[in-house]
Amino acid sequence: MKNKKRIALFSVISVFGLVALFLVSEHQYSKNLPEIDFFDVGQGDASLIKLANNKVILIDGGPNNLILKRLGEELPFYRRKIDLIILSHFHDDHIIGLIEVIKRYQVGSIIYLKSEVNSKLLGLFISLAKEKNIKLISLEDRATISYSPGCSLELINPFIFGIGKDDNNSIVAKLSCPPLSALFSGDNNFKVEEALIKAGENLKSKILKASHHGSKTANSEAFLKAVSPSIFIIPVGADNRFNHPSPEILDRVRALGLLTKRTDQEGNIKIDNQWKY
Repeated sequence: MKNKKRIALFSVISVFGLVALFLVSEHQYSKNLPEIDFFDVGQGDASLIKLANNKVILIDGGPNNLILKRLGEELPFYRRKIDLIILSHFHDDHIIGLIEVIKRYQVGSIIYLKSEVNSKLLGLFISLAKEKNIKLISLEDRATISYSPGCSLELINPFIFGIGKDDNNSIVAKLSCPPLSALFSGDNNFKVEEALIKAGENLKSKILKASHHGSKTANSEAFLKAVSPSIFIIPVGADNRFNHPSPEILDRVRALGLLTKRTDQEGNIKIDNQWKY
């Protein structure tokens, strides 16, 4: 009889312990939201956006399954849902990690760009998403997703500016969620940057994720001035064969007085609502 009471008491304590752990985790998770985590996934691209209304957005997934470790580090153990995945474009260093993510997480929707290139990876990704009954949305032009008053995510397909076929063409995503604002430009190059400026798009953001890992084929001075960021984030792998980021780009952002942060030097980079710009 005593053993049964002890077991019952232990069970009650365990339940309270789990509840307490949940509450502590929830507090730690939500107190600094909105938040953006620029993940160190080697020579690739992956960014996690966490909003105050418990919405989770993943932009790209890197070149390998390291993204699973990064998500595990940043999302509480009880959160196995990603509300939205944005695949900026189909290149390996953006899509490979997402294949395993959609196997392991409950994903609400995926927004992507169709490609005329016969990409086996993109085909596999789309097929797997369909098997998982994930809502697939091909971005044909532009869209705005509102999450709460004053908090939104704007998406643009460069095709609407008449940009010709280019494998680097990527979805442009702008998060406006005070006090954070951030622009993600995938691997877009000069011609997309020029088109965005010419079209009069409001690009101003406190954070700019470097286009194409800091390549000299992007990140023009005109584009940097149009965005006017405080922080220039470069997702890049150490000693990569592409020599990213370009010394020319590093000199350019330095001359403009921007704070530069690199995943190859700092690992994961976290910007939350406590950041002092």
